[in-house]
Amino acid sequence: MSKFVFYIEVEPFIKQWLIHSFGNPVVFPAQSIENATIRRFTQKQPGPVPEPHDDKDVAITVPDSKAKDPMLYNYLGKHGKKAVAECINDTFKMNMWAELNDLSDVGCSIMKAIYSWCEMHGIDVEYAWTIRQRYYRMRDSYLKKGVDLRRKKRIHD
Repeated sequence: MSKFVFYIEVEPFIKQWLIHSFGNPVVFPAQSIENATIRRFTQKQPGPVPEPHDDKDVAITVPDSKAKDPMLYNYLGKHGKKAVAECINDTFKMNMWAELNDLSDVGCSIMKAIYSWCEMHGIDVEYAWTIRQRYYRMRDSYLKKGVDLRRKKRIHD
């Protein structure tokens, strides 16, 4: 990976999840959709001064590329950053859904399971209600269309 980074603003719990899962600065796996999106939208730096950033932003490493050398192509514009943030958000949702979908079989309350999930992924438990609401909204949007994605176990005699 290159030594070049760019900064994007994400929600605080997603920033915590990213840093816990991919390090700081964030380094995505080589063949990830996030890296493909970054490579697609990186461009040459328009000016000599790097962009300012604040505590809400997360540092993401520009991936190495044969087609776009990070020494030259290390800038991501406003819309490119939005595209990367959207990919990150989608990956977060997939991870959350895959691991929280089987809450009916954990033997404890849903909130305790969500607190544990947050703890396992480096997310401060103050965001547990936010995670819960996101999970329920995803589940309910499918249920309204008649698609039940909840796991159902077969009962054995």
